[in-house]
Amino acid sequence: MPTDLPPTTLPAPDVGAVRLLTRTFFHRGRVFDISHDAIQLSSGARLELDVIHHLGGAAVLPVFDNDDVLLIHQYRHPAGQVLLEVPAGRLELGEDPEAAARRELAEETGYQAAELTFVTQFYALPGYSTEVLYCFLATELTPGTQRLDADEDIRTVRMPFATARTLVYHGGIVDAKTMMTILFVDALRQAGALPGERQ
Repeated sequence: MPTDLPPTTLPAPDVGAVRLLTRTFFHRGRVFDISHDAIQLSSGARLELDVIHHLGGAAVLPVFDNDDVLLIHQYRHPAGQVLLEVPAGRLELGEDPEAAARRELAEETGYQAAELTFVTQFYALPGYSTEVLYCFLATELTPGTQRLDADEDIRTVRMPFATARTLVYHGGIVDAKTMMTILFVDALRQAGALPGERQ
């Protein structure tokens, strides 16, 4: 998306007990847009804030039959370091989260999953962003070839699930979507809520 568009003010719809008074976009980017909103709370108080508008993303934890997981190493410039993450990426406009998860898994790792199980969804930064992340578990994996974008430098890392979980607890994994997906899969396993998965 071009970033030199003039600010645009949208109509002001009601949002539950909160009323959106004005919304003015002052940045339109390739990944997200940013607006300056004025809202009125149910108490009558008026609040102004900046909001990042993001289409959302899908994250997927690939688990092999021997209980190894496949993660990726990827440099994250805002963090200033290479992070250990689950394969993930943003949704295309109108794209189903499960379709996005399958696409990102294939592109970033080369693997296809016969089974994809929804794990959870959450707001990444609800104080100032609309981004929702959808987390999935991928099983019955078939290898293939990575199809990375020109701006991606991704290395896959295979390790036991128990090792990945330990890395979450001890600071070796600090990416929120990765932590959330691993811990939710672990909790669902403990609860016996993943049919066909080992406990």
